[in-house]
Amino acid sequence: MVSKTSSSLFSMGIFAVMCSSVFGEMSCRLDAQQGIGALGRIEPYSRVIKVSHNAGPEGTRVERLFFQETNSAKAGEKLAILSEHVKRKAEVEAAKMRIKVFEAQRDLEQIRLAFNKREHVRHQSLELSSAVSISLADAKQLAFEQSAANLKRLSAEITRAQSELNVAQAELENTLIYAPITGTIMKIFTRPGERIGDNGLLEMADLSQLDVVAEVYESELLQVKIGQQGCITATGFKRSYSARVRELGFQVRKNDLNDTDPLADRDNRIIEVRLTLEPEAAADLRHQIFRQVKVRITP
Repeated sequence: MVSKTSSSLFSMGIFAVMCSSVFGEMSCRLDAQQGIGALGRIEPYSRVIKVSHNAGPEGTRVERLFFQETNSAKAGEKLAILSEHVKRKAEVEAAKMRIKVFEAQRDLEQIRLAFNKREHVRHQSLELSSAVSISLADAKQLAFEQSAANLKRLSAEITRAQSELNVAQAELENTLIYAPITGTIMKIFTRPGERIGDNGLLEMADLSQLDVVAEVYESELLQVKIGQQGCITATGFKRSYSARVRELGFQVRKNDLNDTDPLADRDNRIIEVRLTLEPEAAADLRHQIFRQVKVRITP
């Protein structure tokens, strides 16, 4: 009995050690005495994509919207139909009909050309034997030449109508808005019946993986390298999250994020450094996009 109890306690001890080891790997320590500190914001790995229209500066109205906020959409799925869709679709059908009319006329003219050619050749041979008048032979030659000219004209009309159809189809396509990526609809700016403004139609992002954009002081950038480990935390977080430096920005500018410390410098010159968060952070932080966090990068 004692042996079984000891064995059970030993197993529980091993399990506890394993759990603490896993938790240690998942969490990180935000040591204020080591590394490079910065403020940052949570962003999707894919960035936030602003989806808009291609209707020019005059804009257009939304006729129908197929998704709502928080819905998921796959790349290439139809997001919305614009108000010009019905008109553009009618123009496409009209262009197709013109092509069919010209093609029917061309087919008829080809038959007429073949007949006029035979008549022209036959009357040429009869003219040589003086069996027909020169004027009649000339008339048959003129009819043959007119048929050939009409056939060329109709071929040109078909080519032009095909070009007009291509333009109409392109304009019809511009009345449809498709998802550029697979992701989540985060914010809708324009509802059916409203005109799309400067904000565009909606914003979407792939929230399956998240980043943190840290604003690192320009004087400390030389200490930051791609692949370095980072630690992320903020008030209200259940725990801290580990991250890894993936991109170093190229532009030096003023900081967007300000510390709550009233003595903090509000006009620092910073460079954005993008860190990729551990996969577990996506489930916890996907509803906190653009939230301000504290970042500590370990050189």
